[in-house]
Amino acid sequence: MPKKAPSYRQRAGYDQAIVTLTDSVTKKRRDFWLGDFDTPASRERYHRVIAEWESNDRRLPPPEFDRPVAELAAGIVVDEVVHRFWSWAKDYYQPCQAGTYKVALRLVCEYYGKSLAAEFGPSKLRLLREEMIRGDASADPPRIAWSRRYINQQMQRIRQMFKWAASHEMLPSSVYEALATIEPLKRGRTDARENEAVGPVSDDLLQKVRPHLNRQVRALVELQLLTGARPGELLGMRAIDIEMHGDDTVWLYRPKQHKNAYREIDRTIYLGPRARGIIQPFLADRPVDAFLFSPAEAESERRAAVHVARKTPLSCGNRPGSSIQTDPKRTAGDRYTSAAYYRAVQYACDRACPAPPPFGRLDGETRDEWRRRLRVSPKLKTDLIAWQKAHRWHPHQLRHNAGTLIRKEFGLEAAQLALGHASAQITDAVYAERDHSRVVEVMRKIG
Repeated sequence: MPKKAPSYRQRAGYDQAIVTLTDSVTKKRRDFWLGDFDTPASRERYHRVIAEWESNDRRLPPPEFDRPVAELAAGIVVDEVVHRFWSWAKDYYQPCQAGTYKVALRLVCEYYGKSLAAEFGPSKLRLLREEMIRGDASADPPRIAWSRRYINQQMQRIRQMFKWAASHEMLPSSVYEALATIEPLKRGRTDARENEAVGPVSDDLLQKVRPHLNRQVRALVELQLLTGARPGELLGMRAIDIEMHGDDTVWLYRPKQHKNAYREIDRTIYLGPRARGIIQPFLADRPVDAFLFSPAEAESERRAAVHVARKTPLSCGNRPGSSIQTDPKRTAGDRYTSAAYYRAVQYACDRACPAPPPFGRLDGETRDEWRRRLRVSPKLKTDLIAWQKAHRWHPHQLRHNAGTLIRKEFGLEAAQLALGHASAQITDAVYAERDHSRVVEVMRKIG
């Protein structure tokens, strides 16, 4: 049964109304003056104070929580707006999206952290945009010049922060409305660099990397190629989420969490015979609510393979299990995160296509020695980055592979449904490469 709220009462010896609240965490008590006793205004403020206290898990509300917005905004600096917004955003957004917000907010604090938030206008935001275009080689770490599309996204995130502040009555809405007047950068009308469009992974590079993936990551890669699913949709796959209608039909997998879940859009991934064949080995001897693709399981299999390949007799060297740390800093989890999946693919790419000297590791050189050599030679680091860019791929590119193949074989609508897009325009413009061979064939005949 919920605890009764503190009562509205008259302060002894005064004609004033008061309520005393206790912080649920610190146990500190504070009196809140409500105004003249037994007046409508004081009773209204009492209800506001109690509502604020309850909505914040019975933590004490700040004394100024219901002061007028104009009065509050007079003393709020940008740093405080950023701090409050980040406290909310880091839990509200997905980790990858929260990380991009963090980059934008750090830049805002660097240039305008101590400025009054109410005075942050379009001219200040334009100056930040120029810095995004220019980059900063002297920063630690150096900040490269951002691309046009990324700059537009970061500008929108900064505006979103001020919109949030206005909705929480920290700032007047006029601050956000003024910032919203800035138009996004347009291709060909700005000095901001353009990124190359993301495309499918080449078959040659894909075949080189496959043997260097562990069983779990290789299964995820194959499933992405067959279904066009996003990485995050497959990482949380469990048997309980799959509708298995028999071995001769298509299974339906409905992920609990996916990109558009907050929009209340359902996502269904269709698993045909080849996809079912990949999944079935992971279904055996596993609880129905356990994740199919587990880093802990992959690590256990790796250790077992190392043990089988051991050449040192068991009577010499370490015995199995004797070097296990009792309190390790990091342990393998029960499911892959998007970042862990990404890193596993990158490591496999580096093993399949090792960087050659001089920017690659030399014979007998340790990893730390190699990294120190790169730090003192910016050109070697630049050459290494260029090599890795040409010989690495990331999991989201596999979605492009699947979309292009499905569109070529079965048309744009089939690709849209497989990729889970609400509009075929996204499929057409971003994920499914057009089949130009058809145009070549037409031009061969009529051109």
